[in-house]
Amino acid sequence: MTTTRSARVPSGLLRTLALVGALAAPAAAASDALKPPAFHGTREAPAWLSLRLGGATPGSHGKSKAEPEVGEPTWVRLNLSLTATWRRYCARPGVESCGEYDRLPEEDQLGDTSDFTSSYPYLGLALEAEVLPLARNTSSVLRGLGLKLGAQRAFSSSDVTLTGDGGQTPVREVSATDTAFTAQALYRFYFRFGTTRPQQGYVGARAGIQTRAFDVETSADNPLSGTHRVFPSVALDLSVPLFASVRLGASGGLLLSPKPGHSPDADGGRRALEVRDFGTSVSSFGWSAELGVTGDIWGPFGYDVAWRLAHFKDRFSGAGTLTGWDDGGAAEETYSSLHVGVIATY
Repeated sequence: MTTTRSARVPSGLLRTLALVGALAAPAAAASDALKPPAFHGTREAPAWLSLRLGGATPGSHGKSKAEPEVGEPTWVRLNLSLTATWRRYCARPGVESCGEYDRLPEEDQLGDTSDFTSSYPYLGLALEAEVLPLARNTSSVLRGLGLKLGAQRAFSSSDVTLTGDGGQTPVREVSATDTAFTAQALYRFYFRFGTTRPQQGYVGARAGIQTRAFDVETSADNPLSGTHRVFPSVALDLSVPLFASVRLGASGGLLLSPKPGHSPDADGGRRALEVRDFGTSVSSFGWSAELGVTGDIWGPFGYDVAWRLAHFKDRFSGAGTLTGWDDGGAAEETYSSLHVGVIATY
């Protein structure tokens, strides 16, 4: 009996193990079907996987060509503008400024004074050109080095009065022209704005020569002479992108010793009267400022709207030929201009 019972135990155990193995086989097969294939060593991913992840073609290492940045520097920039300019001029004897004279009691306001105010704006044209020959060389520190040239001409008529010890002369209408030239070297440092589509702005500096000439008609009853100035100048510029098609620009400059009576053309000594009437010598100082917006219209064309100021202050010493100018005096001249133009770039 013992032998027969011992033979039955192994037989029942074998049947149990066989049944468990049969049930586990389908589950193992299903698990193997769901398990992803493993990548070993340096095996590359399938081509369809790299296309979905980076959008690049095989062999491009996931890199795609970047879009051009908005506001990138260009080789040439031309700006043709319509201008409207207003001019104010005053001259007062024996003081440091026109305001100081006007604050004096009436009994102390002695000598000839001059006042000039534009009745209407001087309408004209302005053409500016900027050339940066290395602008497209992004690896060069000289990419922002260039040249700025400009010319402006405007015409109008204005009312002129002359006040002296004998009273004030009647208002006279005088035709005049306003002319300006600029030749400056410039350097700009460009910086990037934004991450989705980068835009470029810049800070820069300019230095060179400028002229400003205000010519009035020559006639016997014209009490006022013009002013002619040739002077060195320096300026700082800033351009900041606001939107994809709008950039804010600002600049401020110093006009160094812009003495009147100087002209780039030969005048036979007539310009010397601009000093001789008020004294024997003159020292001058000036400043300029500009604020505006520029942007793109279509392709290489854009727009520019700017407000510009230029202020000159002259301090005369010595005796002049006008009445009351025994010990010099002061004169002040201000130009306010609105520029609206079209830009072409290359």
